[in-house]
Amino acid sequence: MARDRTRARVRDRRGSAAAQRASSENRKATFKIVLVVAVVLLVGGIYFWAASSRRALDDQLCPTTPDSITVLLVDVTDPMNMAQRQDFENQLTKLKNSIPRYGKLIVAKVDATADRLLTPVITRCNPGTADDVSSATGDPSSVQKQWDQGFDAPLTAAFKGLNGATGADQSPILESIQSVALTELQKPGQEKLPKRLVVASDLLQNTADVSFYRGLPEPKDFTDGVVFRRIRTDLRGVEVELWMLERSDANTTQPRSLADLWERIIGAEGGDVRRIYNVSG
Repeated sequence: MARDRTRARVRDRRGSAAAQRASSENRKATFKIVLVVAVVLLVGGIYFWAASSRRALDDQLCPTTPDSITVLLVDVTDPMNMAQRQDFENQLTKLKNSIPRYGKLIVAKVDATADRLLTPVITRCNPGTADDVSSATGDPSSVQKQWDQGFDAPLTAAFKGLNGATGADQSPILESIQSVALTELQKPGQEKLPKRLVVASDLLQNTADVSFYRGLPEPKDFTDGVVFRRIRTDLRGVEVELWMLERSDANTTQPRSLADLWERIIGAEGGDVRRIYNVSG
C-alpha cells in the first residue's frame, strides 16, 4: 500500500510538472501571438498615418486646402541701389523659407485694377523637404527634389524679375491690396487659415484720387473719408508686413508719419501690422 501511495504521489508530481510546462508554453505562445498582432498593428498604423499625411497636390504643388496663405505684393517704381537690391533679395529668400509645408505663397505686382483684378506673377505651395519625411514613411529624396525643382527654383526665378523698376506714373497700392484681399485672402472656406500680407513698396500711394506725393493726409481724416470707403478692403485675421523701399528723396517724401498713416489704414481695414521694415540702402 505504501508503495502504491508513493507511486501515486510521483505520478501526481509528474502530472503537475507537465501541466506547468504546458501552461508555460501556452503563455509563451499567447505572448508571441499578442506581440505579432501588436507589431502588425503598429506597422499598419504607421503606414496609415504616412498615407493619410501625404496629400494630393495640383500643378502648383498645392493641396485642395492649403495650411496657410501668404501674399507678397510688390511695388517697385524707382530703381534700387546695390544695397537695396541685395537686402530685398535677402528678405525674399527669408520669406520663401518661412512658408510652412502645404502653405501657399502668392506673388503679385501693384497695378491698376479698374478693368480687371490682379493676376499673380506666380503661385506655389511648399510640398515639404526631406526633413519632413523619413524613409519609413516616405521618400525623402523625392520630396526634396519636388521642393528644389517645383518650389524653390521657380520662385527664385520669379523673384529676379521683381526688383526691376517699372517707372509707372501711378502706384495704386490700396487698390492692389483690395484686389489680392478679394481674390486670395477672402476665399470662402479659408476663413480659419493663417493669413499674411507682405507689401514691398515705397508706400507712396499715387493715383488721380489719392496721391501721397501731394502731402500726407491726416490719418483719421483719410480713413473716415469717401475715397477710402471705396478702396478699402477686409483684412480681418490678416498679419501684415510693410517693407518700405526708401527713395532718394526719403527725407521729404517718406517721413515717419508715413508709417503711422499706413498703420492707421491697415488697422481701419481690420489688419494687424506685425512688422515695418526699412529695406537697407
